Amino acid sequence: MGKIKGWVALDIDGTITESRDDVPKETVTFLRELHEDGWGIALATGRSFSFALTALSAFDFPYILLAQNGSVALEMPSKLLLFKKYLSPQKLVMIEEAFVGIDSDFVAYSGYNNKDMCFWRPSKFLKNNLSYLSDLQKRQHESWEAVDFFPLTDSFPLVKCFGTEGEVDQIAKYLKATDLFQVAKIRDPFADDYFLLLITDRDASKGNSLRELFQLKGRGKRVIAAGDDENDESLLAVADVKIAMEGSPQTLLQMADFIAARPNKNGIIEALRWAIQS
Repeated sequence: MGKIKGWVALDIDGTITESRDDVPKETVTFLRELHEDGWGIALATGRSFSFALTALSAFDFPYILLAQNGSVALEMPSKLLLFKKYLSPQKLVMIEEAFVGIDSDFVAYSGYNNKDMCFWRPSKFLKNNLSYLSDLQKRQHESWEAVDFFPLTDSFPLVKCFGTEGEVDQIAKYLKATDLFQVAKIRDPFADDYFLLLITDRDASKGNSLRELFQLKGRGKRVIAAGDDENDESLLAVADVKIAMEGSPQTLLQMADFIAARPNKNGIIEALRWAIQS
């Protein structure tokens, strides 16, 4: 990648697509044109590497993928690893402590280098959550391995919790108090009434990873970022021009310079045109 004008850093779900499996052709074409015009394209997502690629199959131009909430950065399409920031096994024990009094559990992702294997402990989930977990496994195109204990010889890019908003808020409060984790709550975009808590290492967030990307590739004259959920706040905080999608949490809307229509209305295209021309 040569010298760039700047960066366009975008969340995936709810920002450039409403679908699990693809980004609208108009959006792909527009982002390709931006790349050809000298802009760097960074896609920052809570998805695992393999799940992200299901939505990005039409991207036939270079971009940077910041997967699992910025835990890993890959140059695409070469899949060159730029950096990674993983959770140590000892921190899984600390996450377990946050679940005291909650009849649920979390899953731990092994990372793209281990085929995005997801370890989970079925015995710790209530029966009414098992159907949700089964659906989650299928729609995210992931390989799940049932275990009695998490392997303590590996490190993990991401831990994911599920539950009601009250449950994930309780877990988040406990973990934030340790100052050892990045914690972001999002509503599951594909399942009503479920919230997800994305837990990464303290140094791993969309915004922190974008800053590290600048050190490797240069920042350019302008950074434009767009998102639609709590885990995008750090991304927008790094940007010169901040875009929030309609329906975003109030905290994100208050940060925004531009509020864009939903992806199925090509809102991100209108917003990026405005950001580049303003």
